[in-house]
Amino acid sequence: MTERLAANAKPDPGRFALLLGQLALLLVAFRAYHIEGPVFFVVAATAFGGFAVHYWLPVAWKERFFVAVSALGAFLVLEPLVAALVLGTGVLIWIVTRLPLSWGARLGIVLALGAVIIGARGVPGVPVPGAFWPTFGALFMFRTVIYFYELRHAARPFGFTEYAAYFFLLPNFYFLFFPVVDYQTMRAGFLRRNVHDMAQQGILWMVRGAIQLLAYRVVVYLRGRGTPVEVTTLPLLIQTMVLTYLLYLKVSGTFHIIVGILHLFGYDLPETHRKWLLARSLTDFWRRINIYWKDFMVKMVYLPTYFRLRRQGEVRAQLVGTVLVFFVTWLTHAWRYWWLSGEWLLTLPDTLFWGILGALVCVNVWRELKAGPRKPAPAVPVRAVQTLGTFSLIVFLWTLWSSPSLKAWLELLTYGEIG
Repeated sequence: MTERLAANAKPDPGRFALLLGQLALLLVAFRAYHIEGPVFFVVAATAFGGFAVHYWLPVAWKERFFVAVSALGAFLVLEPLVAALVLGTGVLIWIVTRLPLSWGARLGIVLALGAVIIGARGVPGVPVPGAFWPTFGALFMFRTVIYFYELRHAARPFGFTEYAAYFFLLPNFYFLFFPVVDYQTMRAGFLRRNVHDMAQQGILWMVRGAIQLLAYRVVVYLRGRGTPVEVTTLPLLIQTMVLTYLLYLKVSGTFHIIVGILHLFGYDLPETHRKWLLARSLTDFWRRINIYWKDFMVKMVYLPTYFRLRRQGEVRAQLVGTVLVFFVTWLTHAWRYWWLSGEWLLTLPDTLFWGILGALVCVNVWRELKAGPRKPAPAVPVRAVQTLGTFSLIVFLWTLWSSPSLKAWLELLTYGEIG
């Protein structure tokens, strides 16, 4: 294993110079086009400079150095007290995971600690900086679930470096809305292939992300406020609805940059989005957009449900699993929003969006099961119609999801006030 990792990380001065030159140009582009602002520029410069050192280190030192760079990034992005509290709480959680207790007891202690932190957020006068809560949530609210799942099935305890490399991810201290990175996927991907190929792919994904963030600015400019007062004709309504959906370029773009940075440090993670505007069905859409979230739900919700119910019938197992996935997604999105903003996102439009989308995906699953083995891909005109139809439906639902209330959505659709 060590020999394979060393072979994949073997330095090549020529290829290193080429990668470093591209990173320098990318950094200039970030600065020139004000991608994400000055704080992100500091994060990018730290990551690119860290890569220049990380590249030449022995394999045994690489992850420790990444942890050190990430800790430095925490203090560069956050106030010193916030950074110290987040890192210190993370270390405390790791200590709990290594206690000579049963898995259930350790989980109970971490849940109790989480309950204390959650309760403290709502108590006036608690001497904790406000930035601590969303930062802590961004790092631990989902990855802790995955980590304890892996602990339960692990043949050996995980070391601190593995733990810290998973939780203290450098970009996460800036990007609080973060893809749900899977622990096993991250561990299996470390130096899995040639380091130059991984870094090159990471650079390409960062370029793609930067382009999407620039496109996002254009979308914001064209969309304006998108209120019913401004939308007075059907063409304007269609434009506003499409542009509202395209605001998701912000998420897609930042996720590409995040994973691209992690590639520089040897983590061969898969892409987070795959041509999500070209989905040909709602099921296909679910597989293409925010792929890490889909994988998280499959691992933690769908598969346990499916294997529990499989003896009762394939259709029943898949449909119940799908329903639970969308129900949990609805709740956990509200949970994420609470960590990041302090408020629960349990609005009627949010509930309707996940309910309708989940129901339609269930219909798709049922139809696929009844149709049997997959047929050959349809002709290009048919695929085009399927893509356009799926895009139109998602745009319609996305506008509902993005509306502050059902009334506001109906006013938008009817070009005026209701009631």
